Amino acid sequence: MGILLIGGGMATIIYKTAPKPQRGEEVKQVRLVETTELKRMTLRPEWLGGGEVSAAQRVQLSAQVAGRIFQVEQDAIPGATLVKNQKIATIEKQDYRLQVQQQQAAVIQAQATLDLEKGQGQLAKEEYELAKSQLNSSLKNNDLVLRKPQIAAAMAGLKTAQANLALAQLQLDRTDIRMPFNGQIVSRSINNGSQVNMGSMLFDLVSTDEFWLQVKVPQDFLAILDATKPVIITSGDHQREADVLHALIEVDATDRQAKILISIKNPDSNVLLIGSYVDSLLFAKTIADAYVVENKYIKDDGKVWVVNDKKLYKRTPKILYQSREKSWIESGFLEGDSLLNSSLGVVTEGTQVRISAKRGQDK
Repeated sequence: MGILLIGGGMATIIYKTAPKPQRGEEVKQVRLVETTELKRMTLRPEWLGGGEVSAAQRVQLSAQVAGRIFQVEQDAIPGATLVKNQKIATIEKQDYRLQVQQQQAAVIQAQATLDLEKGQGQLAKEEYELAKSQLNSSLKNNDLVLRKPQIAAAMAGLKTAQANLALAQLQLDRTDIRMPFNGQIVSRSINNGSQVNMGSMLFDLVSTDEFWLQVKVPQDFLAILDATKPVIITSGDHQREADVLHALIEVDATDRQAKILISIKNPDSNVLLIGSYVDSLLFAKTIADAYVVENKYIKDDGKVWVVNDKKLYKRTPKILYQSREKSWIESGFLEGDSLLNSSLGVVTEGTQVRISAKRGQDK
């Protein structure tokens, strides 16, 4: 019993004299963030698009006269590259040569008729003048007596014969089928001995002097497009320059983007093929003295988080132009603002932060 009493007393003393735990003061955690310096710069926006290559000139060459194909030239095969006015086929000429001879004879006959009428008219005029002097009177001029209507009819007949001769010669010339431009043959619909009528399709031809490319761009990019700056066309490892021709008058029906027509002069047909898809880099006019910020830092509400005096704030920037990746901002930031690079989740304005010694950089 004595031992129990002594142990209980000692336990009571220890409990009463032991130090009591005290509530410590809560230490606030300051978040560590990375920032990027905001500074104005002069930078040219770019737009990377693409489109399908098409022919600037493509025609289905048809016959202008009827007849049998006398000869298709040896070079006139699909894929062949030919020059302007090069003969590619011939329609039999004999019928058209005979028509030219007939019209040449008609011209000679019409000329003889006119000469005869002029001679008779001159004779009638001399007889008229003689009669007028013998009668010693003033006779009124009579066009019919002077054969003026007959001469006019003979002149009209000559002009008609000359026109018919020119038409017959033109028909003869059209028996030679020629390239209308420098280009390639896509397909051929005739062979030696083929019978063709006026309007029959003979060849499908494409000009190789120029290709076209339609590229879609946002309508706000169209407003700042620099049409004087060459467009960079890329097809695989091949790269070359092209020219902006026009902005087309209608937008694309699917996404309401504007369309730019690009001219590719003297294309290499071994690299650029009609119907192939190529990339194109277009350049806008230079935007001077603007903040350039990556779009990932612009929130859905159009605001941007910044750090100023080691506190977080939201700014509402005035955007001049926004590309796929970057935005050109005219105003909306205050002196001392730095762009917040770090993702902090849910935070409020005025939150205290620590700035990392490693500063973020825009790419």
